Amino acid sequence: MDLHRIFLDLQIAASGSEFAAVSLSSKRRDFLAKALDGSPVFLLHDSSSVTYSPSIALKYLSVQFHSTCRVRTDSATLEDQFAVITCDASVPDLFELFIRCFAVAVERLPVSSDTVVLGQCVHGLLDLFKALSWPNNREVTGLWAELYVIASSRNTSRALAAWHADKFDRFDFSWAACCLEVKATTKEIRVHEFALEQLIEPVNGNGFLASVLLQPLSGGTGVMDLARKIEVAVSGDPLARQKLWENVASALGSEFSDRLDRRFDLSYAERHFVMYAMRDVPKPDEPSDTRITGIRFRSDLSHVASSLADGGVEALNRLID
Repeated sequence: MDLHRIFLDLQIAASGSEFAAVSLSSKRRDFLAKALDGSPVFLLHDSSSVTYSPSIALKYLSVQFHSTCRVRTDSATLEDQFAVITCDASVPDLFELFIRCFAVAVERLPVSSDTVVLGQCVHGLLDLFKALSWPNNREVTGLWAELYVIASSRNTSRALAAWHADKFDRFDFSWAACCLEVKATTKEIRVHEFALEQLIEPVNGNGFLASVLLQPLSGGTGVMDLARKIEVAVSGDPLARQKLWENVASALGSEFSDRLDRRFDLSYAERHFVMYAMRDVPKPDEPSDTRITGIRFRSDLSHVASSLADGGVEALNRLID
């Protein structure tokens, strides 16, 4: 069920407390609706007695607990108590991300959830969306390339499980005895910037580099297109889907509108994808002076041959499988 597509076809609410909605679960009374201003609204059923719980207002989201709402679906109409979570109507670029992030979190709620449980669920997601108010110096090309690696792999679930859960992780992907760093550039030559530690292989393991050349294309593939493809591949795994959307949201930062608008030629990326062993990459020696704690440099791989038997997507699949 593609909730974002369903949301687009929903009727606008009759009032601030009366909604035409789609049910999110056969076990719980949770719903997705469209507010008077056209923004998405989640209505999460609250099984506890009515008590005062302060509302929450952030830059892009608001939450109201213990709201009495009348909800109409294709099959029934009911009136009950809900936590009402609304996305700011002034940021339509966020609607789809808001829907997908909250939908997968709602799936994991217990059948009977009181205000405390709902508050815990909501606060975890609010912390995530706070990141969309903060600057993020990361280039969208890096996020696009990492999603491309996951979407291109035969074993999407394993690739997603190996994807970093923290932006400060040393490598973009890691397994027990190997790691994979992903680099992307929109330049015509294959030049990437590294921190020296990104090319130090794990002890008793192997390190690899996925290099992607990107070409901007207004009608091309964006971050959300790749993420949707991945979500379909792991549709039966709520934890994997939650990790996917949390990573995407946390990587976008305050310039999310511009980053979501950036699109690249998928076929160009496919033709210019190369896998290397880390030892193939030209790099400086590790410093002998302990006062030097970090080195950053650019390495030109334009004329560097991969030592892997197949330096393309098949090499990626062998690594992940």
